[in-house]
Amino acid sequence: MIKYLKFISIAFVIFFLGLHLLPVSHAAFYKYVDENGRIFYVDDLGKVPEAYRDQIKVFQEKYDDLSEQERSEAQKKERERIQQQEQLKQHRLTEQLEEARALEAEDRKRKAARARKRRLENMETRVIVEGNRILVPVTIVNKGIELNVNLVLDTGASQIVLHRDVAQKLSITALKKGTAQVAGGSNVYVERGQVNQFKVGPHNMEPATVLVMAYDGPPVSYGGLLGMNFLKNVPYTIDYQNQVIRWQSPDMASSDN
Repeated sequence: MIKYLKFISIAFVIFFLGLHLLPVSHAAFYKYVDENGRIFYVDDLGKVPEAYRDQIKVFQEKYDDLSEQERSEAQKKERERIQQQEQLKQHRLTEQLEEARALEAEDRKRKAARARKRRLENMETRVIVEGNRILVPVTIVNKGIELNVNLVLDTGASQIVLHRDVAQKLSITALKKGTAQVAGGSNVYVERGQVNQFKVGPHNMEPATVLVMAYDGPPVSYGGLLGMNFLKNVPYTIDYQNQVIRWQSPDMASSDN
């Protein structure tokens, strides 16, 4: 009997210790964010929609020693506190995102302004105004030779005209010989040729037909005429005050033939 009582006592002690050694089980509540960015807190996993269960966060309760009413109020305050923290965090993240977007937008504006300025600069060619003449700087490339020369803008000339000394520097080969009528009605001897490349501002002709003619007058600051086989393809306006040509389009035909 004594052994039996001792056994019962030992069993009771073990059971009692076991109760105290069992891990304390706390209730929990769960957080999830829906597709619209709204934050929800629930105290039952079953209340979390299936679509959001892979992103839920679990928060352990710590008010099991309180009465039901006290625990409910404490849990409510805890959830409100956490929700406020989350909202504050979300607000800060939103502010940081908006600030980053604003900086990015400002950077895009600066880059766009610089690009626009470069485009405008490329679409302008500074010219020289000499009385009634407008001298336009051009670059001519032929047989590996590159030459910069000023030509008189002449809407009355059907072709680009180069003085013979310019043509000789570029090694232009005469493809056809004949006569052409110039201002005043007289006919002059000309040679028809081609250059590999003719560039004015943002425009480029490859190849370009030119007429070569002799010039026997006093020295001039230009090497020929910028004629209509170029000008007809490139809309432009002339700013006489600032002495620039503003080109309206950077595109032109690859050949005047």
